[in-house]
Amino acid sequence: MPEHPEGFTPPDDEEPSDGDPSDSNAGDDQPVQGQVSHSNISARVPESVGAGVFSNGVMVLTGQFEIVLDFVLRIGEQQRVAARCVLPRGVAGQFVGALRENVRNYESRFGPLPQLPRPIASEPEHSEEGEATGKESASHGGEAVHPESFPAPPSQPQIQDIYDELKISEEVMTGHYANAVLIRHSGTEFCFDFITNFFPRSAVSARVFMATPHVRPLLASLERSLPPPGTSQEFT
Repeated sequence: MPEHPEGFTPPDDEEPSDGDPSDSNAGDDQPVQGQVSHSNISARVPESVGAGVFSNGVMVLTGQFEIVLDFVLRIGEQQRVAARCVLPRGVAGQFVGALRENVRNYESRFGPLPQLPRPIASEPEHSEEGEATGKESASHGGEAVHPESFPAPPSQPQIQDIYDELKISEEVMTGHYANAVLIRHSGTEFCFDFITNFFPRSAVSARVFMATPHVRPLLASLERSLPPPGTSQEFT
């Protein structure tokens, strides 16, 4: 019986050879067929990937055949893309389903996902007469101000404007391909292992950590983007 590498399934019609030298090369021109199974749990973790990167936001870019996740780190002035992961559309849809399930498992054990903290609104200052000074902005010289005179609310930033403020290294710009994602969580953070399932062994191409308050916005952004008929890009 010919030997095969581990994880390789020989074709069903393969038979033991009788040892006839004249038939030894009979199948050289035939394509090799087989099935390879992988385990994401035992995927190899390269040393350069094992420590992972931390992210507190995500940009979701959708294309016709793939989805790009730009995990960003917004802290101080060093706002940058910490990791770029590229998933086929089918895998991205499975990722959304797996993330929903992990959120349900988290909430069944720890309770609702914590919300992102909001700045405490400052109370309006009062003058000596006890009237709020904020009311003074509604008039000028004793005359009412037309609503059109008030400044317009800020418009939603364009995707190019956001990326102009983000630092992307050449190493990150090329991205990390993955055709599987392994999700783990504790009470305080989620870990995403983006995996390449290729023969002879699966490997982790990128590892991203997110604090639990950032997971709900990630899921919401993915749900808005998949499936995205007529939409080229989404971001949060």
